Order: sequence, then structure tokens, then C-alpha cells
Amino acid sequence: MIYKIGEEIGFNSDFEIELAFSGDKLLVKQGDKGFLDSKGMIHYTTGQARGKIQKIKEIEVKDYAHDNISKIIFRRLNNEFNLKEALDDYDVSEKDFIDSIEDILMDIL
Repeated sequence: MIYKIGEEIGFNSDFEIELAFSGDKLLVKQGDKGFLDSKGMIHYTTGQARGKIQKIKEIEVKDYAHDNISKIIFRRLNNEFNLKEALDDYDVSEKDFIDSIEDILMDIL
């Protein structure tokens, strides 16, 4: 299967992943989500596996999901710097800010 870098993936069924160092198992449930990086690794963003990264062998990544990459950048900046509050102070909507990030990414990627 071919996906885009930064594409958000939702899971249709439950499955377990095994952590590389500890061997512990985590349940990824139907509806949990993650995104793909340029190396074909899934970064889990919800559920028990949140924050974990796993190599997926059966996929290929090409091109970019600019819209989702923009949302990922926004979430990270908001978590680090409380960006939503600053945007409110300048009367800039979250959507407008994310659209600006997407425009920039489309210019450089």
C-alpha cells in the first residue's frame, strides 16, 4: 500500500504491538490513530500506544500530506508555546494559521 508522508492513519480493528526494548505489549484499538513519517514508521497519536513509533513493512510512503503535516506542526507548537492563546490575542483563527503553514510546506516540499 502507498501512503503519503504525514498522512493520518486510523485503525479498523484491534491489534497488539510489542515494544522493542521492554517486550511489553500494548493494545491498539479500533479508532486509534497515528501518522506516517518519511521512513514508513507509524507514530501513534492516540490510545495506549500514544507516543510510540513502529516500523510498518507492508507500506510505501511517497509524496506529502501537506494538510496533516500542517496540523501536526500546529499541535506541537500549541503544546510547546500555548499558540492558541497567542493567536486569539491577534484575532487569528487556528484554521487560518494551519492554512498558512500548509501554504509554506507546499512551497518548500
